[in-house]
Amino acid sequence: MSFRILVLTSSTGSGHDMRAKAFADWMETLYGNASEVHIEQIIENGSLLGRFGVWIYNTIQSYLPILHNLYFFIVEAFIFSHSGSVSFGGKYYRKLLKDFQPDLVFSVHDSTNRGYFEDARRILGEKVRCGTYCGEFSGGYGYSRNWVNTSADFFIARTSAAAEHAIRLGMPADRVSVFHKFLPPDAFKDPLSDEAKSASLQKLAFSEDRFTLFLATGGFGANHHLTYLDQLLSIADRLQVIVVCGRNEKIFKQVNEWSDTHPELRMHVEGYSRRMAEYLQLSNAVVTRGGANTTTEALHFGCPILYDSLGGIMPQEHCTVRYFVERGAARVLRKASDLHGILSGWSQFDAEYEQIRTQLSGLHAEEDPKDLIAGILGEDTSIVPN
Repeated sequence: MSFRILVLTSSTGSGHDMRAKAFADWMETLYGNASEVHIEQIIENGSLLGRFGVWIYNTIQSYLPILHNLYFFIVEAFIFSHSGSVSFGGKYYRKLLKDFQPDLVFSVHDSTNRGYFEDARRILGEKVRCGTYCGEFSGGYGYSRNWVNTSADFFIARTSAAAEHAIRLGMPADRVSVFHKFLPPDAFKDPLSDEAKSASLQKLAFSEDRFTLFLATGGFGANHHLTYLDQLLSIADRLQVIVVCGRNEKIFKQVNEWSDTHPELRMHVEGYSRRMAEYLQLSNAVVTRGGANTTTEALHFGCPILYDSLGGIMPQEHCTVRYFVERGAARVLRKASDLHGILSGWSQFDAEYEQIRTQLSGLHAEEDPKDLIAGILGEDTSIVPN
């Protein structure tokens, strides 16, 4: 019989699902057929109300992120009511527990902790292990109190700052640990050699001596690519730009049309891309929303970050942006023209750019993902690695 793990997530943004998939990939890599991982988008699958809430979240993120500063408190209050048992979507979840009979319930989302662990133990008994990986970089505004279920067997935070906040919210300190880089196995392969980088740049029709800017986006395609591209024309002779549009077909078409109209700026344009790791290694800087996953990849590969705050910063993004900006390891774009102002210096690899790179490097931690997986599974598991 395989060791069964139920991973609770939701597609509010793409980061939670990416961490769920990263966990499944690590389990496959380390344990093969000895484990069975079921990833469940429990919020949207559990009820129509949950599905509507996820749609609202992603719509706001795409068009007016600042509204999340109101929506955040609505969701906070709603999920906090799940303290003893899951209400909305609870019937679906409890049936899933009975059918799948997991040995471990693992949450990677702030809204899938309260009530979910209590229901699991009520149905499966105290033998079931329950715990959380919290993807936030810091505490404070934007850190959901619903991350913390004090009955959890373990709580893994991304940083010590986030771990300390969880303890202040009541999580027992002896069950809290820290692991920064919850990324898939591919991210931990040997980095691109200088020869490989050179070959990749040539395939993109790029030069090795130009500053490479990466305009990134989450899987749902929330971005301001066209607005930022207009700012780059006056320094186009120093730049080359990789643009990824996510699952946003409209912006993908518009960016391609923009590129055709402005051949003076070297560009490579993609829709949804599985080459994020490669592009971050090729780039000298990345423009992105304050999503924790893209930030983690940028940190892992040492790519300086420019945070896109046009339309406002979402509460959850504050946790990420605050962590890096306070440590002098990133800059925030408050208005579109900021990009031109910053890149006028950065594109010449000025002192500020080198300082940002140094500060970012100082936040990097060498970690073995096997330690993360061991902490999630616990010492008493009977599962045996390959």
